[in-house]
Amino acid sequence: MNLVTRVKGYLGIQPIKEYQSKFENVDYLAMVCHEIGTPLSAIIGLSHVLCDTEYSPQKKIECAKMLRDSADMLAGLMQNMLDSSKMNAGMIELEQVDFNLPHLVQEAMHIVAIKAQDKGLDLQAHFADGLHLQWLGDPLRIRQILLNLLSNAIKFTAKGHVALYVNAQMNQDGYDQICITVIDTGIGINADALGKIFGKYTQANPSVSREYGGTGLGLAISQELAHLMHGDIVVKSWLDVGSHFIVTLPLQKTPAWLVVADKSNILDAPK
Repeated sequence: MNLVTRVKGYLGIQPIKEYQSKFENVDYLAMVCHEIGTPLSAIIGLSHVLCDTEYSPQKKIECAKMLRDSADMLAGLMQNMLDSSKMNAGMIELEQVDFNLPHLVQEAMHIVAIKAQDKGLDLQAHFADGLHLQWLGDPLRIRQILLNLLSNAIKFTAKGHVALYVNAQMNQDGYDQICITVIDTGIGINADALGKIFGKYTQANPSVSREYGGTGLGLAISQELAHLMHGDIVVKSWLDVGSHFIVTLPLQKTPAWLVVADKSNILDAPK
């Protein structure tokens, strides 16, 4: 019997509509407590192991890596919860600054590279020939979208690869349509679940949450950020084959007089 069922039983309440949001809040609170507790318990336990002189240096290195991963998980969860609260309050403000798109992609790839390497996955980035380098937009939020999509792709892929493709198409309104596609060879998503994966606090099915963790906030936040930038995220997926997450954002090329330095080098971006 889960927490919500017990609460309903104690209160003698039937699951009628006026109480639905209250039960959803209780369910959300229970889920968040569980999600925070999982990495926090690992951090506490691993800290004790690192302080114990009986363990070998190799064992302590392994514990330190797990400690790092647990801390990253906890930090990511807290950031998603904070962003979700800001969005609900209408407090997200977007920047409009000059940035180098290949550099931005490279930064995101570097951040997730260790996780991909630990799982033996091939991490790839591909840029369309002749892709313009300098754009006007919010690089912090665009990188956040990329990190959410890449992290999810790596999380749900046991073998094979995670690849990112970037191209641009000119629109008639003076904006270019930037298209960033993240492709994985992971577990895929059932067709019946595709319509709800961008909902807050939802997973494709409960078993996914139990096995892989997560609150379901990352995709919801990513799509909301894309919408704030007048773009969108759509998904195509096949069970046991993989998924394609496609981000489209209307961006303007940076005028030449705004480019403060030569940023033509792509920092060894993977081909």
